[in-house]
Amino acid sequence: MEAIGINDLSKQYAHGKHKALDGLSLLLDAGTSLGLIGVNGAGKTTLLHVIAGLIEKDHGSLRLFGEEIHTGDYSCKRRVGFLLDRAFYFEKLTPSEYLEFVGGMYGLRSTASRQKTEELLAFFDLVDSADVLTERLSRGMKQKVSLAAAIIHEPELLILDEPFDGIDVPSAEAIRQILIKMNDGGVTVLITSHNLEIVETLCTECAIIDKGKIVFRNRMDAIADSVKKKEDSDGQLSPSLRDVFLQVTSSGKTRKSLSWLQDQ
Repeated sequence: MEAIGINDLSKQYAHGKHKALDGLSLLLDAGTSLGLIGVNGAGKTTLLHVIAGLIEKDHGSLRLFGEEIHTGDYSCKRRVGFLLDRAFYFEKLTPSEYLEFVGGMYGLRSTASRQKTEELLAFFDLVDSADVLTERLSRGMKQKVSLAAAIIHEPELLILDEPFDGIDVPSAEAIRQILIKMNDGGVTVLITSHNLEIVETLCTECAIIDKGKIVFRNRMDAIADSVKKKEDSDGQLSPSLRDVFLQVTSSGKTRKSLSWLQDQ
């Protein structure tokens, strides 16, 4: 079954010289774990905002679970968990209050919402901050609250924009493991990240977006056969996701060195 279907999607901001999305197409089968990577300004966040219904597309079609989606249409959003760069939390609520509120918004009974809130607070190491106003939390702790809110209703599809941004190493590993477990259980995962190692160890597939278009996509275990291979010092073939990224995007171009470093 198709979880996400995007065809010929385009978006240009009024102040922009170039299209943020330029005829982008992407199909994601249910149960897939896809890492979407790209340089700053490549179109990652714009794509997720269109999927979430935060901004309107100029052209193209978007389907979730086979259903055509239009701006303002939330009929199937209960099946999706979002973590976007525009974090959805209320500064004047505590993490405990906010998570119970989100659970209720997704239709959970109060007892179920309370139980899941307690489990999530414990998992994300937020018990000691459960009754502290969100506005007083650190950036990383706010990120944990947003992640907890994204999964409290057991979504079938997770869309996460830089989910590990600001997260400490132990928590990041715990989150990586829980996302793998959710994916193994059939949850479709679409994440963006600048951390290529996270994508390599978390996702089953990778797609690279550059200048508003998908320029590369393959399974992680097949990447070695998809790029021009390089030999390491031992004469062994050693392609990596970093090699792919630099090869197929404009970020791999040679840059002029800083003048004051050239003679060093």
